[in-house]
Amino acid sequence: MKPLAWALAVLCLWAGLVAAQTSVSQASVYQLFARGNQLYEAGEFEDAVDVYQESVDRGASSPELFYNLANAYYKSGDLGRTVLNYERSLRLAPRDEDARANLALVRSMLRDRQFVDDPGAFKRTVTWMSRRLNLRESLFVTSLLYLALMIVSIVFVFRDTSIVSRLYPKISLASPGRFLGLDKSRDFALALATLALLLGLSGASSWNKYRDASARRAAIVVRQEAAVYGGPSTESTLQFKVHEGTRVSTGETRPGWIQIHLPGDLSGWIVDRWIEKI
Repeated sequence: MKPLAWALAVLCLWAGLVAAQTSVSQASVYQLFARGNQLYEAGEFEDAVDVYQESVDRGASSPELFYNLANAYYKSGDLGRTVLNYERSLRLAPRDEDARANLALVRSMLRDRQFVDDPGAFKRTVTWMSRRLNLRESLFVTSLLYLALMIVSIVFVFRDTSIVSRLYPKISLASPGRFLGLDKSRDFALALATLALLLGLSGASSWNKYRDASARRAAIVVRQEAAVYGGPSTESTLQFKVHEGTRVSTGETRPGWIQIHLPGDLSGWIVDRWIEKI
């Protein structure tokens, strides 16, 4: 057999083995998920947690899996990991109202409700819009807004040409500037300013989502009560304590320790195994 033919044969064999292994892996993950559902329906919640968690440990990731795992943890009395997995489910499916409602219910049961940030009306509105989109959707919206801004900018430059003058009465039907009595130039300027503002908000939201997803800064306390120290050592000053289900933002790391930040400019060091990143 020629070297090229031999190489092609080896490549085809390798591709076939990878495809077969992937198919077996997916089938086993699906079987675990189905088995977890059976255990949950039978009221064996702790066993269901073990089966769902094994599926996650094998690399499975879906909003349905995390949602069911959160429900099983809730029935098992583990509020920290309940919050963790509802958060993971909403990261993949941010418009899942069942997961959002369940998460709100569990948060109302937590001890550290004082650490829940209470944003103002504007920030609450922006956050509401942002949380309804996952990272991919947010990037898509940002790209559309950028494209729209570029198109309107080009049209604005050529606003006095005959083509734009003929099309303006039609394309301005949806423009608020027309109802405000603005002339063509001011109408385009208002459209540019509005698109620039929306692009800035969408871009900031997309950047925050990307940064959180890549760095995985957000985390949930999974220990019932965890001490937070001034430094990465139990010999440091005890700052305060946090409890299961509290959402924190992570910072620097040291062997066995991780820095956390909470609303109100609170920060400190906690044993790293006492939190899990979303």
